[in-house]
Amino acid sequence: MKLLVLSDIHGNFDALQSVYDKEKYDKMIFLGDAVDYGPEPDRVLDFLKANSDINILGNHDNAVLTGSSCNCSFDMLELSDYTRDNISMKLLDKNDMALLKTFKLNTDTEIDGKKFYMAHASPYNNLDGYLFANEAEKVFRDKPFFDSHDYILIGHTHFMMVYRNKIINPGSVGQPRDFTGKPSYAVIDTETMAISFKRVTYDAESMLEKLKTSIPDRDIYEKLRKYYV
Repeated sequence: MKLLVLSDIHGNFDALQSVYDKEKYDKMIFLGDAVDYGPEPDRVLDFLKANSDINILGNHDNAVLTGSSCNCSFDMLELSDYTRDNISMKLLDKNDMALLKTFKLNTDTEIDGKKFYMAHASPYNNLDGYLFANEAEKVFRDKPFFDSHDYILIGHTHFMMVYRNKIINPGSVGQPRDFTGKPSYAVIDTETMAISFKRVTYDAESMLEKLKTSIPDRDIYEKLRKYYV
């Protein structure tokens, strides 16, 4: 079975559409953060409702639902708060909120005979933790947890990672932070156990025009723009 693993779309429907147009899959897994930063969180949620088989709750999704802080990094907090107030909360309706309420904080499930654990950020802090190499090593040393799963899927950092061929972060569809400008995602073949990381190109300038229209504050726009070009 071919699994398409996506994370951190952040309202960037154009990037999401480019991934969808390129990749064939059997099941889609979304690891959280459909909203904030980008101009079309409503279209992203409509897409996920129609296409995704498993949806995980991200810290930005939770902030939209509860009004709490997203607890993101200091350099992103201003941009997050501004776009939540001026884009996400203006565009999302009660149906979108109802969909977000169905997103799981984490899930421990079996697909095609393989055991998966999925969370947005970390097995130990599902919404706000950061799982880079040092933290991934701690998960590896948690033998009862690590050895009982074939795959541990997380997002949140916006960077691609595979650790010990089991802990997988597909990076970000909507806002990759390695400054390539290219959406990233992962594909898992459950039959061969192969893990592939992939990139696509998309019309970022078209998305940025939508973003510019949505954000009257030029300073905020320029700070966001650098993450897409």
